[in-house]
Amino acid sequence: TLKQTWKVTPTSFGIVGHSLGCGTAERSGDDSWIRVCLAGFPSSRGKGSKCLFVGSTNDGAVSVNRALSVLSDNNYVSLEEDTIRTMMAEGQQLPAIPPKASLIFAGADAPNHISFLSEETNDAMVDFLSPLLPVARGLKIPVLDFDKYQLSRDSKACGDVVVPLVVGYLKQTMNM
Repeated sequence: TLKQTWKVTPTSFGIVGHSLGCGTAERSGDDSWIRVCLAGFPSSRGKGSKCLFVGSTNDGAVSVNRALSVLSDNNYVSLEEDTIRTMMAEGQQLPAIPPKASLIFAGADAPNHISFLSEETNDAMVDFLSPLLPVARGLKIPVLDFDKYQLSRDSKACGDVVVPLVVGYLKQTMNM
């Protein structure tokens, strides 16, 4: 363990979940844990809990519409996509992110469900699935958005925004 082997005593805990992993993030630890939920469902824990939710209107596997009432009912502060993108493009440091915050990508070019994962992983999966994806598209069979990703190849662009946002949020909320 960290305490025995590395002689490290953690002062805070954080967990990041994608898709169904958001449920794991929700159920792990107590309200002192910092949570990040990507392309899934936001945390609905009590007032003292902290969570960053990132979703997309172009997510074909988990509709962001399901999350909107939870975000509203739990007082999440909405972050503006254009502001975040501009700051990162200009190399500016992120402002203080509220303890409960959400970023929802919108528009035709918004990320899909797997855009939030690494480019290398997604490209390998698309290469593996590529013979089946045109058939799935033709039959309108959802394939966790791999069919969409085959056309968009946007993991890097998504990661250019999401990774610094998540790292910045965890640093701020975990007092690092």
